[in-house]
Amino acid sequence: MSLHSSSQPSWSLQQRADQSQILFVAADSFAENTMQHNGIVVITDGWQEGSIASVLRGGINAQATLEILSRSGVNALKMYHLEEKITALEEVFLSSVVMPAQSLFDSVDVAWRGDPSLFELIKTIGKDYSMLFLGAPLAASEIMPLYHKIKEVYSGSVTIVRGPVTEMTLDDSDEINSWVRERTFDASDFSLPAILRTYKQKLGKKIAVLLPSLNEEKTVGNVIKTALEVKKAGLIDEVILIDSASTDTTVSIAKSFGIPVHLHPEIRPDLGTYRGKGEAMFKSLFVTDAEIIAWVDTDIESIAPRFFYGLLGPLLTDSSLKFSKGYFSRPIRIESSGIELGGGRVTEILARPWLNAFNPELSGYIQPLAGTVAIHRDLLVKMRIPVNYGVEAAMLLQAVRDAGLWATCQVNLGEVLHRSKDVAGLSEMSFQIIQVLASMFANNPDIPVNDLLRRVHSAHGSFMISSKRFRTVWRNFPSETGF
Repeated sequence: MSLHSSSQPSWSLQQRADQSQILFVAADSFAENTMQHNGIVVITDGWQEGSIASVLRGGINAQATLEILSRSGVNALKMYHLEEKITALEEVFLSSVVMPAQSLFDSVDVAWRGDPSLFELIKTIGKDYSMLFLGAPLAASEIMPLYHKIKEVYSGSVTIVRGPVTEMTLDDSDEINSWVRERTFDASDFSLPAILRTYKQKLGKKIAVLLPSLNEEKTVGNVIKTALEVKKAGLIDEVILIDSASTDTTVSIAKSFGIPVHLHPEIRPDLGTYRGKGEAMFKSLFVTDAEIIAWVDTDIESIAPRFFYGLLGPLLTDSSLKFSKGYFSRPIRIESSGIELGGGRVTEILARPWLNAFNPELSGYIQPLAGTVAIHRDLLVKMRIPVNYGVEAAMLLQAVRDAGLWATCQVNLGEVLHRSKDVAGLSEMSFQIIQVLASMFANNPDIPVNDLLRRVHSAHGSFMISSKRFRTVWRNFPSETGF
């Protein structure tokens, strides 16, 4: 390592046998002729202990920044990125920065930002970091103006890295990053009803919104009212309630809106009936001939029209898309303790680790267990549907398997407020999801999977053993449910 500086920056790099020449330059003694160096040039205020972040775009200078960070002993990388307006530049960022970073560091956290400028971003995040790393701009004459402008809004140590004079290799081996960028939408992207009506007319497909319910008297009325508002706007053809034998006033509330109401045990009784959300979703297909089916939960307290047009928008505007799944920013209500920020506990503790380990092609889904989905009928009728809580995972896995990852997408539907289960309830839900995931991983829904959930409790020297059986039943659609 060579060093050019009037005041040496304090730095220690991990040595490597293939080490290229790296030139460190103190920011207060930088000269443009320094950039004639063919290797990596690091213009810096010096190493400063504390938290570190990088602000990167893409290209050879960003790659060099990653190299310096890695060889400086950084194991966990926090990276900020101002979203590019040009799609091709986003591809460069993913392939030249994100993919290499995942190989260099044990942990990588990338935050896409929409701040008005780099300096507004640094002004916002700067207080949290003692050092910031950036890739150098194109021309040597731009480096110090960039440095001084950053120092106007940030008091920590600034390091600007210019890469070696060489060709850049793009790593496009992992399509997940690209899929996340190109197949993740926001409901606001589809908030123009006149345009969506035009797309719907061109598509020429009937759309039904199916509302599964079980004792949702507090919320079902507002969900139906909102769905009918979107129907009136011309984006939905049918709104149908599928009830699972509610014992409260859910059914009577639904009927007061004049929509079709069906009890799922009474739909196609010749096929038998089972308890469970998956069973209600399976049976619901027999009460509509719509070519696009959407399910929206009826326990959502913060329902809004965007839940419907956001979910359907991708399928209306892009004929290559066959499956759409909603995701949410969701404070959840725990019955015993009021509001708890967060949500998706089963996703983070169970589903996401499982999918990353065994189905990594689905690792880009933000909320893979979300129950708000839309799907083309011809794709749905090919699926096997578990009658229990594993239905969302089963549908997602089969949609990607049968139609391909790029025929599926996810949409941010905004904030959702709804009831959540206690820990025991989440445990039972998780057990049913594991049963389904294990069967699908074996590529055999008929494979024997243990159906007994046993709990052993110990308190004050005493033991208590409890058990509950959860049988996984898989449903197949008869041929007449297609077209």
